[in-house]
Amino acid sequence: MSRIGRRFSRGDWVSHLPFSTIVFHRTVALYRNLEETVFPERATPAGLENSKTRVFDAIAAAGASARKAARFFSDSPPAIFESGAGHPPHGYFDGLPMPSDMDASRWNAASFADMGGGAVTAVVNAEDHLALFDRSNAPFSRQWRTLDSLAEKIGRIAPFAKSEEYGYLAANPDRVGTGMELFCDFSLFGLCVSREIEPSLNALERIGFEARPVFEPPQDDEESAFDAPGCRYWIHSARDAGTEADIVGRMDSVCRELARQEQNARLRLIETRSPQLEDFIMRSIAAGAFASWMSWGEAVDISLAILFAEDAGLLKLDSRLREKIAAVPESLSDSVLAGQAGDGADLKAVRAQRLKPLALPILEGVIR
Repeated sequence: MSRIGRRFSRGDWVSHLPFSTIVFHRTVALYRNLEETVFPERATPAGLENSKTRVFDAIAAAGASARKAARFFSDSPPAIFESGAGHPPHGYFDGLPMPSDMDASRWNAASFADMGGGAVTAVVNAEDHLALFDRSNAPFSRQWRTLDSLAEKIGRIAPFAKSEEYGYLAANPDRVGTGMELFCDFSLFGLCVSREIEPSLNALERIGFEARPVFEPPQDDEESAFDAPGCRYWIHSARDAGTEADIVGRMDSVCRELARQEQNARLRLIETRSPQLEDFIMRSIAAGAFASWMSWGEAVDISLAILFAEDAGLLKLDSRLREKIAAVPESLSDSVLAGQAGDGADLKAVRAQRLKPLALPILEGVIR
């Protein structure tokens, strides 16, 4: 069946999209604070440490192994690890908005627990005594039920602060109420290339949803005007009123509609053999093949453009090359390259050299 002939499913709609590179992750987060130390600035260091220990004990009792480890740069991260030994590799945050400042209070001295095969993660720190993330890419409703059940088990051992009037209490006012946030990681190449993205993003903001680029576009005074074109966006629902079920339902409806718009934009570009689409793909591949200096965001954006081109039927990659292209976000991250290239290396130059042998054969194949 052709792409155009497929119906847009209203069930688990992501799995029925005709393109696999529209939605990368659906993520639900739940935040909870303990009754006695809702506001960390009012607690003593000993009190904060005691709160952390109590949450860890509750997590372990709820099903996570309490084994701790000093290092976590391995193929199989331990069940619980401390960020004091360094920062998790980029791949560990797949499906989560990357922290802009890994030394901020939320992440500094935080501990992470794998609660479900890498799909469900618990983060324990001073600001959010417990943050649960489900990044399994299951439907939002299923993710919410998983986290709600897990939080209930943990809360029986370490009770959370809750008000009959306001709901769950937290140091961050944005998390008072349900304590829930929902994220959807979109690749909006079709809307970007066809120059239809601004109306869609403006419509999201008018109804109370935040849309921000996964890779922030460069400012005028920054070094590269071509750094990460910005076709990948986080859609975020945090300050939505109503019950948890209402919030989940609205987020699902909004994301389904945005996916439909992106799907239709891609189909129009493919059906009309758009020169803008061909130009965008060729420029992306050429940049990867010939650039001598490249940021992490730009490398990731190029890799996603190549995967999008294959998804749209414009390229054909062998399985080994596809696997390497898909691994670019982690394999060419600063943390990985710094460990391989050593101190003093120009990571942007190293990154460009690593991406070149992946992009060059694709470019040569297109030219032939």
